[in-house]
Amino acid sequence: MYDLLIRGGTVVDGSGDAAVPADVAVLDGKIAAVAPRVESGAARVIDAAGRLVTPGFIDIHRHADVRLFSPGFGEAELRQGLTTVVNGNCGLSAVPCPAARRDEIHAFLQPVIGDVNAPAPFETFAEYLALVRQTPLPLNVGMLVGNGTVRAAVRGYAPGVLTPGELAAARGLLEDALASGALGVSMGIVYAPEYCYDADGFAQVLAPVRGAGVPLVTHVRGEGDTFHQSLDEVIDIARRLEAPLHVSHFKCIGRRNWGHGMTRALKMLDEARESGLRADCDVYPYTAGSTQLLQILPPWFLDGGAPAITRRLRDPAKVEELRGIFAKPSGRFENLVNLIGWENIRCTTFTRPENQAYTGMSVAKIAAARGEDPCACACRLLAEEECRISMVDFITSEEDIRAVLRYPYSNVISDAVYPSGGTPHPRLYAAFPKVLIDYVRREPVLTLEQAVHKMTARPASVLGLRGKGLLRKGYDADINVFELGRLAADASYENPSVFASGFDYVFVGGAAAVEHDRITGVRAGRVVTR
Repeated sequence: MYDLLIRGGTVVDGSGDAAVPADVAVLDGKIAAVAPRVESGAARVIDAAGRLVTPGFIDIHRHADVRLFSPGFGEAELRQGLTTVVNGNCGLSAVPCPAARRDEIHAFLQPVIGDVNAPAPFETFAEYLALVRQTPLPLNVGMLVGNGTVRAAVRGYAPGVLTPGELAAARGLLEDALASGALGVSMGIVYAPEYCYDADGFAQVLAPVRGAGVPLVTHVRGEGDTFHQSLDEVIDIARRLEAPLHVSHFKCIGRRNWGHGMTRALKMLDEARESGLRADCDVYPYTAGSTQLLQILPPWFLDGGAPAITRRLRDPAKVEELRGIFAKPSGRFENLVNLIGWENIRCTTFTRPENQAYTGMSVAKIAAARGEDPCACACRLLAEEECRISMVDFITSEEDIRAVLRYPYSNVISDAVYPSGGTPHPRLYAAFPKVLIDYVRREPVLTLEQAVHKMTARPASVLGLRGKGLLRKGYDADINVFELGRLAADASYENPSVFASGFDYVFVGGAAAVEHDRITGVRAGRVVTR
């Protein structure tokens, strides 16, 4: 007898193959059978007639490194069909985090991962995973090791070339993380302190992954005017290291780059693949991104971490220097202000009570309310908040999103960040059903089978998640049951904290974590390691 039998649904198995009517049987947390008719009995039988049965969705790009320790973690994820998430992206992982560097690392990461509220301090990757394993998990969780945090762990946020001792220490931290189960190495070349490396520096520090099949998951140095040279850079790094390359949140920033810039970038990925490099990418279904507000600053303003940045922003001469920098396009860094304008940069999280009223407003509107010019306003706010401001920035086009979704080697992500307080980006709550609603149901950008593949088997293949992403015998029983026409994803930029709805069941390891849009409280998630 089986534990669970899902009878009479339309199975979209994650492979991209055509949907078929079939029953799905589960035993001991694994898929035991997928067949037109399963005759054996089961302890629980679910009638899935008129519904789709898919693998649980997999989001390999989130930033819930420490949020997973908080009460309530998992509801936003499970209610959009996610059964596995991977954190530690963009080079900004919460580990390694030695005690001597803990305060500066936590301060720098706070606008992305939120306040660190783990049940105990952690320094090494192994210590972090041990705490995660002790935490009852509502869904499966994996972790990348961030190359930026590795550098911060050995040198802080100081610029310059690593000393031989620091280089050896950084390599040791990478080796330790990979041995402890990190699913890959994430890079955030646009962020401090990782922007200090050139291609040779990356090849040196990442030597432990050479030829080992460890994926490099990277936020490139620039996604606007310097997008193509930035893409060339990471392709070169991956070739030197003989490593699979996965480019995060593939997008082209700024109206002047839309369309033609994306066409060329996708062609570059194809050419890299044709040369023998395993290269692919991912995409979120929103025209706005979300990260730290301090990312509007040029790299040379970020040296020394939050305390040094704050001091610079209180210097009137530095503010005037920035005003001139923002006024012109740059070939040196991602000049976000020049690319999209102050009106498209919204501040979404503040820590000081006197600034709370500005939450969700653009820098342009805040500046008008305060009687300041936008540059001075942004600098003053960052200084007042000691850089702990998150932003939502409107950067890309719907046409480019559609182009990346259609690309055969792309998968769907959310890139959800978890700032403490404020208004989050709606992708935290709704990214995955939004793809099904907007790009399958409303507009046939993808077939249903293609969309499910990009949410299941494709991301599983990127990070080598064994037993995930397919409805096949022997695979983990992470399963969604839903009706496409009933899915709703109502989270918006103005009202983002709205749960998705329409999932009849979400099973994690064969246990029902969601039933008819209600969280059951079952904690069947596990830590996923390499």
